[in-house]
Amino acid sequence: MRVLIFGATGRTGRHLVTQGGARGWTVFVAGRDLARLNELAGVASVDVVDASSVAGALNGLKPQAIISTIGGAGPDALLIDEVGNNAITDAAVACGVRRVLQVSSLACGDSRAYASERIIAAIGPVLDAKTRAEDHLRNAALDWTIVRPGGLTDGQPTGQGALYDDPRVHGRIARADLATLLLGALATPASIGRVLSAVDRTTLPAEPADIAEFELAAAV
Repeated sequence: MRVLIFGATGRTGRHLVTQGGARGWTVFVAGRDLARLNELAGVASVDVVDASSVAGALNGLKPQAIISTIGGAGPDALLIDEVGNNAITDAAVACGVRRVLQVSSLACGDSRAYASERIIAAIGPVLDAKTRAEDHLRNAALDWTIVRPGGLTDGQPTGQGALYDDPRVHGRIARADLATLLLGALATPASIGRVLSAVDRTTLPAEPADIAEFELAAAV
C-alpha cells in the first residue's frame, strides 16, 4: 500500500506514520510546515486548502490511498476542516486516486442527534464544517470511508479501539488506537461507502445494548 497522509505531523498523524511503516506500507506525508515535515520521510509541501497544490502532490507521489486527519484550530478551524478536506477530495477525483479515508468527528451528520448539548455549544460551527466536508466526499466518485472518532486522548493505547456502523455510539479513544483502526479500515474493502464511529469499547455506555462492532479485515 502506498498511502499519503495529510495531517501527518499531528498527534494522530504521527501514529499513522509509525504504524503504517510497521505494516510495511510506503507512507508519504504532506503539509505546509516543512520544518515539521522534514522529520518524516516521503515529504511533499502542500497548501491543503488549494486543490491544485494537493493535486501536484498526488501526481508526484502517486499514492494508492489517502488518509486525511487535518483539522484546524483558532481562526483557521473552519477553513481547514471544510475547504481543506474538500480540496483533498477534489484533487483525488482529478488525479484518479480513488481510495480516500477522511477523519471527521462524532456529533457530525446523523450522529449529531445523539451528541451532548455541551459539545454542540462548544464546537458547533466546526462540527458543521466537518459535516459539509463529509457530504462533499460522499458525493464524490471515490471509494471513500469516513471515520468519526469520539473524544481523543493522548494516553497509552489500550487495544480496545473499535469501529461501529451506528451513529448512536459515543465514548473516547486514544489516538494510537484510532490510528490502528484507520489503517485497518483503509485495508478493509467492506468499509468503502461507510461512515463509522470510533471509540474505545470500554467507554461505551451500557445502553443501547444492540450496538454491534464493525469487523475489520485481518492485518496484512
